[in-house]
Amino acid sequence: MNKFDLNKILNFKQRFDIVNQAEKGLKLSIYGYIGGWRNSAESILQKIESADVDEIHVHINSGGGSAFDGIAIGNILKNHKAKIIVHIDGWAASAASIIAMAGDEIIMPSNTMMMIHQASTFEYGNAEVFEKTAKDLRKIDKAVTASYRNRFVGNDDELTELLKDETWLNADEAVALGFADTIADEIEIAELEDEDDEVENFKEGLVAKYAAQIQPNNPQEQVPSNTKRRRFF
Repeated sequence: MNKFDLNKILNFKQRFDIVNQAEKGLKLSIYGYIGGWRNSAESILQKIESADVDEIHVHINSGGGSAFDGIAIGNILKNHKAKIIVHIDGWAASAASIIAMAGDEIIMPSNTMMMIHQASTFEYGNAEVFEKTAKDLRKIDKAVTASYRNRFVGNDDELTELLKDETWLNADEAVALGFADTIADEIEIAELEDEDDEVENFKEGLVAKYAAQIQPNNPQEQVPSNTKRRRFF
């Protein structure tokens, strides 16, 4: 949360719609804040649990939101019988990147971004309250880490470091680390903020390490691969 103004994320235009894409497929768009009545896990479940389709194309453009809704939505998608094809339309940050990990195939146009990080929250109270919150956050971090582990090409220590660093990934980097499969042609993006020029040494080294182990890819080809005051992001 420290790279973008929280108010921009909270006020991000919410959009959630699911429409027929084809006789045997559905298009599901998740735009804006994850959580609340529009982009909640309950809403997803109600709209796709009875969908008799072979494919669900999930289009994501979101700065994140509730970690628990993100995890639940990801699990709902994984448990659906359809093949899940995720398209990152602009950015998939925080809880939105957790949802993206549910994809059997993840497609990122060359001008899109993904961000992964450890869980965070707001708190008010005494030292005991903060100590309990810290313990809760560490437990949530384990759940968040599990959402990325099956796709990440490296080891657990490397994944933990990426999450600690609040890592921003472009399409090439996401493919190199296993968080995406295919780099598509770029698309127009209205809401994506510019990334700063700060060098992320750990990420750069890790990308170089694992990028060397895969074949150069054509943009059109797939690369193998307890308090009510708190909200966790």
